[in-house]
Amino acid sequence: MSHELYLPVELVFEGSEGLPVAARAPLSVRFRRDGSEDVTVPGFWDGGTTYRARFAPQAVGEWTWQVVDAQTRVDVESGSITVAPGASHGPVRVVHRFHFAHADGTPFRPVGATAYNWLHQEEPLFSQTVDAIAEAEFNKFRFMVFPQGGGYVEHEPALMPFEKIDGRWDVTRPVPEFFQHLDRAVEVLGERGIQADVLIYNAYDRGQFGLDELTEDEDAVYLRYLVARLAAHPHVWWSLCNEFDQLERPDERWDRTGALLSQIDPYEHLRSIHNWIELYDNSQPWVTHASVQNGSATTEFGRANLYRDVWGKPVVLDEIKYEGDIPERWGNLDARELVDQFWITTVAGCYASHGESFLTSSGSLHMVEGGPLKGESPARLAFLRGILEEVDGPGLDPIDKWDDPAYVAGIPRQLYVQYLGRSAPSTWAFRLPIGVPGERPEVGDVFAIDVIDTWNMTVTTVDRRFTLDDVQRNDAYDRASAPIALPVGEAIALRIRRVEA
Repeated sequence: MSHELYLPVELVFEGSEGLPVAARAPLSVRFRRDGSEDVTVPGFWDGGTTYRARFAPQAVGEWTWQVVDAQTRVDVESGSITVAPGASHGPVRVVHRFHFAHADGTPFRPVGATAYNWLHQEEPLFSQTVDAIAEAEFNKFRFMVFPQGGGYVEHEPALMPFEKIDGRWDVTRPVPEFFQHLDRAVEVLGERGIQADVLIYNAYDRGQFGLDELTEDEDAVYLRYLVARLAAHPHVWWSLCNEFDQLERPDERWDRTGALLSQIDPYEHLRSIHNWIELYDNSQPWVTHASVQNGSATTEFGRANLYRDVWGKPVVLDEIKYEGDIPERWGNLDARELVDQFWITTVAGCYASHGESFLTSSGSLHMVEGGPLKGESPARLAFLRGILEEVDGPGLDPIDKWDDPAYVAGIPRQLYVQYLGRSAPSTWAFRLPIGVPGERPEVGDVFAIDVIDTWNMTVTTVDRRFTLDDVQRNDAYDRASAPIALPVGEAIALRIRRVEA
């Protein structure tokens, strides 16, 4: 059999009996390549006497596989596959400390979206959500595995993840149809080029279903089963929980669960945990990037980048309030405010996620159930993503994060992006901050300037070049050039690119 690099290889086995799901996998499969690579993946039960194992090859070549540690006799025990290059760029991982790239080195600039209860919606709403997210060019999507309860939720889901025995959910008896639906949901996102940011546990049960009452051991059984099913997909991100601190569990329990996740995922997918009020200790080694809720961190310059300094990891502001029309303060930003906050996040060297809280026809919200998007921000965020995709490097980092009032991000001496805020001045005189560390600009360096209208989505190149004639310790200038005129009052960013003389 021939398979494409990074994409899941699924093996299907018929066992002699149907085993209950437990902490120990019903079988494992060891994959080997050319005698040099050895990867063992857990199998999982998928109903009746059917078992599956999913493997994501990370290198081309000939692979052999062998069933090991089987708890039931299976119909086939070994085989081989040929892995060839394909179109997939592979899993997204952390690069250059604060940014992301696929396994093949292709940079990834997350501009995400959210619909927590999407998995539990019927058609056509389920597919309409995917269409809307893809058409808006969002490339990361956050959703929960367990159903959401409480306000803004208008129905109980048709499928639940586990059977209920004597009034309590039995994690040793997962419902195959539920997890097959989850499989397909993740596959659909991948087919549309969207990273699946999977929220594993649920702080929004609110006593409606009881899925927030699992013990730590039960959490672990479910986690192992979930990872066995989904980890082979290259576009999966793991998030332990949204607003984890609403569950009021000891931090040590989250620490252990995160460490277990890190241990059992063969592919080292990105891992995070999202806060409500109390920030998690994102310095924990299992955390690959910080997923933060803080609206105020993105309303003023110089705030969000402090998270980078504290944790030394990529920061994704996954909840910075929502564009919408509800009374709650977290759900009534106008589009200009939200776009402004995304740009402030960008020049802080961080990333952000979008959400909409317009009331839907069911009385719910888009960030709960999904569906078509209504707001004006998605098109502007797609425009921002396009600007980020043009960065020739790992990402934008603050140039002089401590002392410079201009809040410029970029790549020293190569690229600078300065966001002037929602109301630009009438003119701008050429000046570059000089950060430490980083390559210093030199007298004679030549730059081109693009004026970016972040709301009207235009890029206009200034029709003259700028040459540095004064390089000081902290600043560099072209003092001979007159200031450039700007569209006063508009939300403007400047892209300053070093070019050949």
